[in-house]
Amino acid sequence: MRPLPTELLRSFVMVAQTASFTAASEHLCLSQSTVSQHIRRLEDLVGVPLFERDTRNVRLSQQGDALHRYAVRILELMDEAMTTVCGPPLNGTVRLGLPEDFASSRLAGALGSFVRRNPDVDLVIRTGLSGDLFRELDENKHDLVFAKRLSGSQRGYVVKSEPLYWCGSASSSLRGDAPLLPLAVHPEPSITRSRIFEALKTANRSYRVVVVSSSIMVIQAAVMAGLGVSAFTGYAMPEGIVRLDDDLPPLGVLDYVIDRQVSISQAAQALERVLADAAKEF
Repeated sequence: MRPLPTELLRSFVMVAQTASFTAASEHLCLSQSTVSQHIRRLEDLVGVPLFERDTRNVRLSQQGDALHRYAVRILELMDEAMTTVCGPPLNGTVRLGLPEDFASSRLAGALGSFVRRNPDVDLVIRTGLSGDLFRELDENKHDLVFAKRLSGSQRGYVVKSEPLYWCGSASSSLRGDAPLLPLAVHPEPSITRSRIFEALKTANRSYRVVVVSSSIMVIQAAVMAGLGVSAFTGYAMPEGIVRLDDDLPPLGVLDYVIDRQVSISQAAQALERVLADAAKEF
């Protein structure tokens, strides 16, 4: 006996309920052609027509009416089983703080997958500098923050550590051995900015700041254009930016952490797990 795929049954039940392929496709967030394909595949599986169609109406055939009663019960039992095993569907609003480079990195795919799996959860993301995000978390403006933390800070818990590299343009002659090192940096309270200045001060290296921007894309563009050097982790180095192997002081590693409110919703807890898992894939 051939199984009846769930996605075909859901399309079948929705067409039966709405008496319309167009309305069913809107309810299911599928194209009308996909819903039509589902019905054709289901009819092929059962070997009988399930709907009687004319230019204006779509109604169940006698065989379709019999299958509809079973299909509704099957889907209800499946939903009940998932709720029993996994708990009720997640809902509500989750406020997440992310630095810009995280929002545009591999985290984007994980966040998109979370939203698709949990359509009743409203995910509100604010990007900013890590220091600002931690301050806003203390002001109860976020439920979760995924960010970088300063050396010695005890904020959150570490989910990933990455080396920080001096970087320059692949096409520019500007290198790290310049007597007065030109820098492209974020404004305070940037963690990377602090690490750059601390390292240069310790090494007694002279520098000048030529570009200041809170946007990672602006900093990357300035470095690629040869206006200055900066520091990035490996995942934040696009094509056109290279590591500098000149005699520059080490920058150490950056800790990526998750910090959160003491009490958060089940949806926020689920997102926290997603972020922690996604960090391993950087």
